[in-house]
Formats: sequence, C-alpha cells, structure tokens
Amino acid sequence: MLAAVLVLPGLLAGCGLDIGKLDYSEPQFVGSYAADGAGTVVALGADRTFTAVGVPHDVLDDALDDAPGDARTVPSEIEGTWKYVPTSADHVELTVTDADGLPARMGELPLYVAGADDLFFLPDQLGREKVVVSRSR
Repeated sequence: MLAAVLVLPGLLAGCGLDIGKLDYSEPQFVGSYAADGAGTVVALGADRTFTAVGVPHDVLDDALDDAPGDARTVPSEIEGTWKYVPTSADHVELTVTDADGLPARMGELPLYVAGADDLFFLPDQLGREKVVVSRSR
C-alpha cells in the first residue's frame, strides 16, 4: 500500500498532470491583459477594481441565466472588483458591479489562472474552448 502511495504522484506527473499548487499572490496579477485578435481586454487594478471589454458572450450569458428579463442584456463593458482565489482551480474572481457600485445580477465570473502572465475564460464550461488573455507589456 505504501508503495502505491509513493508511486502514484510520479505516475500522475508522467501523464502531464500538475498535482502541485500554484503559488501566487494578488499583486502579481495587477496589470492589463489582452487576447490575440479576440478584442478581449481585462485590466486588474492595484485597488482590486477591474474593467473588461470583449468578454466572451457565452461567459456572460451563463452568468445571466438566472437574471430576470431586462437584466439579461449582455453588456459590452463590465467593471467591478476582483480577488485571487487559490483553490484547486486557481482563478481570479471578477465581481461585476452595476452603475450604483452594488454587485450586479450576473455576480461573479471566473478568470482562470494559467500563469501570472496568462489568464483565461472558459466559454463552454467543458474546457474545449479557452479565451486566453496575456499580460500586455
């Protein structure tokens, strides 16, 4: 039994699975990120506010599924606050706010971490498609 416990991490690593934990902190994500050709731009501020344009409609549609009729209109630009959530699926959580500064009906959108310089949206939730935004230099 002990041998199986010692061998399993090596086998998983050999399969290309990363079983280690990403080790980031919020200040590492501050900056502007843009997607190649997709028109998606996300700016994460040091004051933990964000703005984003060109967020994939499928991501926003999923967030609006429970909203009543008029609130289901997909905005072209969103803003709000952000925080880094270090879990098994590390992500930057974008909390969208309305014009009054209160959380919007669409709530939170995950922006997954591929690295400190690369984040991505998952429009189809099955992971078949990613919209990667990379740090702008």
